[in-house]
Amino acid sequence: MGVLKKRYILAENLRAKKIWQRLRLRLTETFRFFYVFLRARLFRCIDYCGTIFKFYVKNRSFAKTDLTIIGEYWLDSPFAISKRYLQLKLELDIYQYGETPLLTIEKIAKQAHITEQDRVFELGSGTGRCAFWLTYFTGCRVVGVEQIPDFVDFSSQLVEKDDFLKEKINFIRDDFLSTDLSPATVVYCYGTKLTNAQIETLIFNLSKTQPGTIVITVSYHLNEIISVSENQTILGKYFHLISKFDAEFLWGKATVFIQKVSSS
Repeated sequence: MGVLKKRYILAENLRAKKIWQRLRLRLTETFRFFYVFLRARLFRCIDYCGTIFKFYVKNRSFAKTDLTIIGEYWLDSPFAISKRYLQLKLELDIYQYGETPLLTIEKIAKQAHITEQDRVFELGSGTGRCAFWLTYFTGCRVVGVEQIPDFVDFSSQLVEKDDFLKEKINFIRDDFLSTDLSPATVVYCYGTKLTNAQIETLIFNLSKTQPGTIVITVSYHLNEIISVSENQTILGKYFHLISKFDAEFLWGKATVFIQKVSSS
């Protein structure tokens, strides 16, 4: 009986230990979720306050456009719209939508030296806020490439109402992995949810752009993503790292990489 009792106690202790480990894991995940949620909310508030004082005051046309976009998605958020669209496509990952804060796109534009002479392709333009900001504050031309029709339709409607924007911005519904990027002088890809295979497809597409084209990516340098294959040496020569820096996004800090397409 003594031996059986010891085995029983050991089994119960092991069971209790496993239960506690599972509980601790769930609590950790719950706290992490609330931390990210609260951080995103706080950063969104800070970004919006910065948008008002830095951008709305300087450019009333941009303020009007940006407020119209915010009002359009006030009750039906772009995250929810994206989720429904991806569900209809039967995508495994339905949480792909992400936004670049306007204070961050300002920093990126300065680091990349974007000017009115540039034509910027924004891959995954979403609601179009960054595209409109780039046009109003740098004077560049922008092509917003987006697959979700609701975003493209509404952004295009805003462009049609303004003669200045008609000459500067164009939104197209397309898969940016296959879009013709040859007219671009700057390509910006937020794309933090892309798989390595998708990034390699993007790299192949980017390799067709003109030498000197600036490519901006978040969280990864393109040369580091290329898998070990017979194309690694060839593709790896296309992108020269100019600079990298940390920037704030809704979910936290990430490194932004500015690269230049080289001829060899």
